[in-house]
Amino acid sequence: MVFKRWDVVKIPFAVAGAPEFRPALVIVAGDILRQHALLWVLMITSARNSGWPGDVEIADTIAAGLGVPSVVRTAKMMTVEAGKAELIGALIGAQRKEVGERVFAAMGLTGAPLPA
Repeated sequence: MVFKRWDVVKIPFAVAGAPEFRPALVIVAGDILRQHALLWVLMITSARNSGWPGDVEIADTIAAGLGVPSVVRTAKMMTVEAGKAELIGALIGAQRKEVGERVFAAMGLTGAPLPA
């Protein structure tokens, strides 16, 4: 499967020995996907969980393929095997720019953030 930045995927997490699937936001695919079959993703969590600095609310949960109000937790980035990810939706609209800006700020980077 071909993934691209801003795709929302579900990925397995080991919880008490059994895999449980959770949503995540793809922020890097491109070369790392082609060369290593990996994705860099940000955690997506339910908005009812206590907020963290840097969280970005997902305005269109239907487009994102999510059943409940959710946020992108920009402080939690991970690498996952693309073969274990399943596309469920996409982040659309102004939240792309906000996520890009917050990721760049958290990494101490300057310049233009992730293209929306």
